[in-house]
Amino acid sequence: MPAAMPPAMPPAMPPALGPHPTPPGAATRRRVLRATAAAGLALPFLGRGARAAVTWTLFSQQTNPAGIVVRGLGRLSELVRERTGGALLINVRTAGLLPIDASQVMESVASGRVELGDDASPATLAPSAAAMRLPLLATTPEEWARVAAVVRPALSGELERRGIVLLSHYRSPLQLFWSRRKATAFGDMARQRMRVQSVEQAEFVRHYNGLHLITSTVEAGEALAADTLQGTFGTAAGVGQMWKAYLKHVYLAGPNYNDAVIAVGRAALDRLPAGLAPVVLAAAAETGAWLERAQDAEEARVLRTLASAGVTVTPANAEDIRQGTARLPTYWDNWVRLRGSDAEALLASIRQTLDR
Repeated sequence: MPAAMPPAMPPAMPPALGPHPTPPGAATRRRVLRATAAAGLALPFLGRGARAAVTWTLFSQQTNPAGIVVRGLGRLSELVRERTGGALLINVRTAGLLPIDASQVMESVASGRVELGDDASPATLAPSAAAMRLPLLATTPEEWARVAAVVRPALSGELERRGIVLLSHYRSPLQLFWSRRKATAFGDMARQRMRVQSVEQAEFVRHYNGLHLITSTVEAGEALAADTLQGTFGTAAGVGQMWKAYLKHVYLAGPNYNDAVIAVGRAALDRLPAGLAPVVLAAAAETGAWLERAQDAEEARVLRTLASAGVTVTPANAEDIRQGTARLPTYWDNWVRLRGSDAEALLASIRQTLDR
């Protein structure tokens, strides 16, 4: 008989299940994620298989990192980071922090050197848009908003032709009339030497028999101290604070509002992953509105402070402004004739909107 087969051995029992060994680096990874969550940040690139965050640079002409405009741009960066869960990160850089001239913001956006730009000189790329700054064309924030609604399509179209998308168009506070001597009406500019920022402001001064001067900030301060310069245009938060030792009079009216744009390169916007572009557009529009409100509030606060320190503050006189808007249209017409049919058509639309 064949030999009996030995009984089958029972299968070996698996070892008792215990904690899996921790892969190298996993503990560090968990610590980073916990710290990130606690800080309210999002780092999607840490997730296995997740897309790396897109990082953009926003370059601004601004030089003061603590100023309201730069704080507003920082707010834009934060809004985008929060609303995209960290998928799009924006680094804000002010003039002097990049090897780019402050006058080349939009050119840098168009060429792709930076993805975003904040530019306080939009008329350099869209000359007809400079009509917004004609003296006494827009004399209140409400009038400026109406003028801007007319100008933006032309401004946006010109930027688009250069590969740039307009995201936000906003204003700064009114350029007020400040003086060492007297500033109670526009007529007080007569025989005063006024610092101006543009040929349009220079023409405004000439209409009131004043003398105009274009000079640097340092030279203007020295001239005010020596009384070889008597007045200037600007905001309370700007020239009012800077030269409060000399400018003891301010008239709450002036030639124009300055404006600025936030824009993005078309190529950079088109490269974004799906769903991110609408976030950028919405956050930039909110930022422009926030900047106007914040600057207006700061202007009012600084004016109160200067008044309490002895600066004579004279409210705007409606009749004085009405007379000014009646005498300057001839200059407006001459200004646009030198700039071609596009500027002429744009000014005609603006005047129709304002009934002037």
